[in-house]
Amino acid sequence: MNKTWNTNLIGVLASEESVQYALRKKAIFKNVQDVLQFYIRIISKTPNSFPSIKLITFFGTDLEKWGFEGNHLEETEGRRAVYRFLEDNLLVFKPQQKIRYDGQEVFDGTNLILIPKSERYHEGVSLTPMPIFSEGEHGMTQEEFELRLQAGEWVGKIAGISHEQKDTPEYILWKTSDSVYTVYGEFSGHHYGEEGFSFTRNKLLKSAPFDEEWLDDCYEVDHTMFVPHEIFTYIDGTIEAAEHLEIPYRKSPYMEETERRLAAAQVLSPDPVITVDRNRMSEAELMQEFIRTTTEQGLLYDKKDLYNFHTAMKSSNLVILAGMSGTGKSKLVQAYARALGLTDDYQMTLVPVRPAWTDDADVIGYADTLNKEYRPGDSGVINALMSAKDNSNKLHIICFDEMNLARVEHYFSQFLSVLEMEAGPNRGLRLYNDDLKSQLKNSSMYPPIIPIGDNVIFVGTVNLDESTYHFSDKVLDRANVITLNVLSFDSLMMLTKEMRETTKPAGGNGTVTLDLFDSYRDKTKDIHMKESELALLWEIHTELQKINKNLGVGPRIVRQIDQYLKNLPNSSCFTREEAFDKQVVQRILTKVRGPEDLLKRFIGMYDPVTENIESSILGDLLDKYDEVSEFYDTRNVLVQKAKELKYNGYTL
Repeated sequence: MNKTWNTNLIGVLASEESVQYALRKKAIFKNVQDVLQFYIRIISKTPNSFPSIKLITFFGTDLEKWGFEGNHLEETEGRRAVYRFLEDNLLVFKPQQKIRYDGQEVFDGTNLILIPKSERYHEGVSLTPMPIFSEGEHGMTQEEFELRLQAGEWVGKIAGISHEQKDTPEYILWKTSDSVYTVYGEFSGHHYGEEGFSFTRNKLLKSAPFDEEWLDDCYEVDHTMFVPHEIFTYIDGTIEAAEHLEIPYRKSPYMEETERRLAAAQVLSPDPVITVDRNRMSEAELMQEFIRTTTEQGLLYDKKDLYNFHTAMKSSNLVILAGMSGTGKSKLVQAYARALGLTDDYQMTLVPVRPAWTDDADVIGYADTLNKEYRPGDSGVINALMSAKDNSNKLHIICFDEMNLARVEHYFSQFLSVLEMEAGPNRGLRLYNDDLKSQLKNSSMYPPIIPIGDNVIFVGTVNLDESTYHFSDKVLDRANVITLNVLSFDSLMMLTKEMRETTKPAGGNGTVTLDLFDSYRDKTKDIHMKESELALLWEIHTELQKINKNLGVGPRIVRQIDQYLKNLPNSSCFTREEAFDKQVVQRILTKVRGPEDLLKRFIGMYDPVTENIESSILGDLLDKYDEVSEFYDTRNVLVQKAKELKYNGYTL
C-alpha cells in the first residue's frame, strides 16, 4: 500500500560511498527509462512512523521546474550536471512509500523545494523541526498565544510538521511581524485536531529569545524552523536557565460575558456577584458553568475530559469514570450536578458500594412477607427513583461510588437489563412480584415496578487495582468507560491562583430541567457517521472476529458511538476527531483483553528500546484511516496493552 507523509523533510545529495554501501548503486545514474535518477540523504528528524531508511529517490525531471537542463545529457555529463546543480542546495520534500510490482518497497520524494545551504553548513549537520506561530498566520497576539499555551488550549495549525503523538516538538517559536523570534517550552505531549495544536507539559512554561545569529544556520520552510543540533543544544540550556512565565489570570468567556451584562444593567460593583440562571442557559453556558464549578472546588481536570463526560451523560445509559485513586472521580460527578443546579433531595445521590453486595436486594431492598412490608435498601437508590417518578421533569443523577468493590454483574444485573429498554412507560425496575401488592401494607408507597425515565442518569466510579473486580462484557457493552487524565502538577499552582482570583458566585437561580436538558440532546435514530468511520469500525470488527467469534464491534456499539458523536457540543476544545478517538478507546478497547498468543498480532509487539509497537494490525488500520483522526488516545492505550502482553503475558 502506498503511503505519503504530509511532513516536510530536508535532505542533501547522498555520497557515492553511502549509496554504494546501502544499495549497491551509484548515487546518480541513468535508469532503464533513460531518466537521470539520484539519491538524497535525509538530514532532518523524521516522523515516528517513518522507517529507518535514510535514502530517498529523485529524478532529473523533478529538478526541471527549478531550472535544471541536464536530462538530455549522457550519463557521465548528466551526473556532473546534477552534482553541480545540487552542490549548494538542500532539498525540502514530503516522503512517499511505494510498493513496486515485485513487492519491493521504494521511497520517493514529492513536492520538491530547493533552498540554499547556509555558509556554515557541514557534512554531519542534523536538523530538528520547530513549528512557528505568528499573529499574521494564526490570528492572535503574542499575549493571547501565551495564555493559550499556559491553559493547554489550541494555538493553531502547522501543516508541514508531523502531528503524530510521539513527535511532540520540545520547543515552539513565536514570530513577530518584524521577524523577531521567541522560544517556548519544554513540551511533553500534544493533541492535534481541527483547530490545530494544543500542548501539554510536565514542567513550568518558560520562554527565551531566539538569538538572531542562529537564523543564519537555520532553515525556515512553511512555518517550520529547521534547527541544527548544535543550536538546539543551546536552546535546551537557555530554556533551562530561564524563569517560568508569569502569565496573568484570565477570566473565562462565560464570566466576561456575565460581567458585561451586569455592567450594561448598571449593577456592576467593585466585587461583582455572579448569578447563574439555569432555567434557560444554553449548552455552551452549561459547559462554562461546569468548568467554573470544577475550578471553584479546586478540581484539576483536562477540559476535554469535561466535554467527554458531558457528552457521555447526554447519550449513554451508563457512564463509568475510571482511573487511579485520588483523581477526583466522584467529585467530578458532584460538580456536574452542581452545575446543573440539582439541589433538591435525591436529585444527586451518591451510593457507596459495599464489598458484601451480592444481588440487587442489597441495593433496592426486598419484600418482607413475614411482616407484610417492603423494606427498601439503605443505599438511597429507591428514594431517588421514587423522587424521579414523582418529579418527571427534574433530572436525577445516581452515582455508584467505588462501583467495582462488588461484582457489578450481580448487584446491578436488573439495572443493566432495564437500561437496555427504550425509555417509556414500560421501562421500570421490579421491586417484587405483582401478586404481593395486595399483601404488603406499604405497597402504595413502594409499587411492584418503579419506572425509570430519561430524567435518571446512572454513573459509576471505579478504581482498577487488586482490591476490585474487573467488568464483564455485559457491563462494558452498556457503558462509556472514561479514564480521567492526570494533568501536570505545575497546573496546581495556576489552579490555586485562579481559585484565589476568580469571582465566586453568591448562588444560582433555578435548575436545568429534563426539558431543557433534552434540548441539548440529539435523539434521532438515523446513523449519521461518516463512511470512513464506519469502514474503520467494520475492519476492526472483522479482525477481532478472526481472533474470537465472541469479540467484535456489534451493531449496538456502532449505534451508541453514533449517538455519542451526534451529541457532541460545538466546541474547539473537543473536536469530532478527538471524540471518535475517545470512543474507540471507551467502547472497543475496553473489551480487548486476553493472553498474548491470542492478541499479539492485533495489538502488536512492544519494543522497550524505541517504546513503539511493531507489527500491529490495529496500528496499521489507524494509519490507513488517518483522515478520521490522529488517534492520540487509542495509540497510547495500544502501547499500554502491548506492554502488558510483553511483561505479563496478558492484558486486562
